[in-house]
Amino acid sequence: MENAATLRPNASTNRNRRDHYLPQSYLRGFIDPARINHRQPLWHFDIPNGRWSERSPREVGWRRGFYDYATSENGPEAADSAFAELERTFPLIRGELTSNKFKNWKDHRDFLMRYIQMMRARSLLFFDEKNAEGENLRVWTIEEISPDRKSVKVRSMTPEPVPDAMIRNWTITDMRAEIHKGAAWLNDFNWALRYCDSPASPFITSEIPFISQGHQVHLADALLDPETLLFFPLCWQACLIGSRQFFQIETDGIGEEDMRRVRRIYRESAKLFLLSPKQLDFS
Repeated sequence: MENAATLRPNASTNRNRRDHYLPQSYLRGFIDPARINHRQPLWHFDIPNGRWSERSPREVGWRRGFYDYATSENGPEAADSAFAELERTFPLIRGELTSNKFKNWKDHRDFLMRYIQMMRARSLLFFDEKNAEGENLRVWTIEEISPDRKSVKVRSMTPEPVPDAMIRNWTITDMRAEIHKGAAWLNDFNWALRYCDSPASPFITSEIPFISQGHQVHLADALLDPETLLFFPLCWQACLIGSRQFFQIETDGIGEEDMRRVRRIYRESAKLFLLSPKQLDFS
């Protein structure tokens, strides 16, 4: 991320910073070109309060110390290093795609899949799911190891909950592993790109940009269901859509009815906020 510890001096002491789970470079893709010089060019829709307000990319999509390990010995800069190359490259590729009206997006398909995987792994949803898994874990605490190292003494024969600090470190480490693992699983899907021309009827994004829509409740089942659709908006002009089924047309403009459907899906899935180049009516 642009304010990542790895991109600044004295990273090891820079804890509890403003960590963007939505990169500012990503958010800039949802600014109306007519508002690019505004101090707060994004339109932010607060889901709980149902209100629009103007925001800058720096003001949204962050939490204090979100990617900090529980102890500095783990290296606070380690999480950020997993983002740096992808964050630097994405706006360059997005700029090339918009200038070519997205005709050559498949030339960058592998990178875009890696970027989607990164955004999934660093998301609030991923952290919430890992935290829930961690809270269900139980461990034995070793108090003593025998001199011959063949036996141990445990504090209790009853497994105990995992400490919060351990869950946090495990979650961040798993996030980094997911990013480094790459996006091979996304290649099991067919992908199409849909684009639009006017910020008055745009694609929007939310606190969870990468979402699935379908009939299955559990993610593992949803990813195998041919009716499931995956969505990832690249910017207000374009959205990638994934499916187990083939697309007859892989690159095309989107009709107004389909655009309203995509925005409705994001409106219904968002819990915190939506971001748009324009104020929209979701009624």
